[in-house]
Amino acid sequence: MTKAFSRYLRIWARMASMSLKAQMSHPLGSVGFLLGKLIRILFFFAFVIAIFRNVKTLGGYDLADMALFFLTFNLVDLGAQIFFRGIYGARRVVEDGDFDFYLVQPCSPLFRIMFATLDFLDLATALPVFVLLAMVFERLPALGLTRYALYALLTLNGVAIAMAIHVLVAGLAVRTQELENSIWVYRDLMFMGKFPIDIYGPTARWALTFVVPVAVMCTFPAKALLGLLSPGWILYSFGFCLALLAFSRRYWLNSVSRYTSTSS
Repeated sequence: MTKAFSRYLRIWARMASMSLKAQMSHPLGSVGFLLGKLIRILFFFAFVIAIFRNVKTLGGYDLADMALFFLTFNLVDLGAQIFFRGIYGARRVVEDGDFDFYLVQPCSPLFRIMFATLDFLDLATALPVFVLLAMVFERLPALGLTRYALYALLTLNGVAIAMAIHVLVAGLAVRTQELENSIWVYRDLMFMGKFPIDIYGPTARWALTFVVPVAVMCTFPAKALLGLLSPGWILYSFGFCLALLAFSRRYWLNSVSRYTSTSS
């Protein structure tokens, strides 16, 4: 177990190094991309502040609460974008025939695809998000270490759910060589996690909780920190994550078993 972990850690470090070199080979484009992400965050805060100049609360939440929900969304989304960016190239890997070589190499093909790219630009974007989150924490009343620990666990749980969804997308790419529609549907729905699901209608809230679990990923951690999430929903969050991880793994293995090579 230790040897296998060390080997995969070395493989991941090597792929991360290659990703960094690729991004550094286009410094001007990388800087522009990074500035664009930061500007988008600033514009969203300007938008929310403009709303709260006219209303005191939105869905029962004040400005600090809304900032917490938005930053939690960013933590989960950035976690997926930083570590699972390789999934976006899964279709190309299959179409070009590289997946055939992945299958015969002494490394999990899923690991190779998923962690092929480490997005250092999103990693840099995470730094101001953590700074802003710390500022929001200062504005909240004393909540105790238990709530902060639960917030951290549920946020990691959200990233794990994002990983399971990306595994499902990778399995779909292996089966059908299609990727763009599914991954961008997920991205569009994920953007709804910028706000607490309480502001949406009953049907949307149900879908975002039980179908595409944006609420579990983004809203539940913040609500747990604010003391607004019941123990039942906390157990549901972890249970949903475990079930989705198991299902995504089974789906991936089944997709690989049906793979017949692009040259066949």
